Amino acid sequence: MELVQCIRDVFEEEPLVGSENPFQRKLFKEGNFYPVYRDEHNSWITLDEEGEQHIIATGILLNDDFWFTFRFRIA
Repeated sequence: MELVQCIRDVFEEEPLVGSENPFQRKLFKEGNFYPVYRDEHNSWITLDEEGEQHIIATGILLNDDFWFTFRFRIA
């Protein structure tokens, strides 16, 4: 298990740069911490603000995943 911090809000569908659609659901909030677990397929899984599971990285190391490093950092 690792603890990660969200460094920018993550929406269900990312808004266009510079705009936020108020109808998109915010999954992860900037500044919040989330515990992540690696499954048997080397996917890193955590729970969003509503308790739903999401894969936020794939691979052995979290920092090797670009999607992850753009939105989270290891705490």
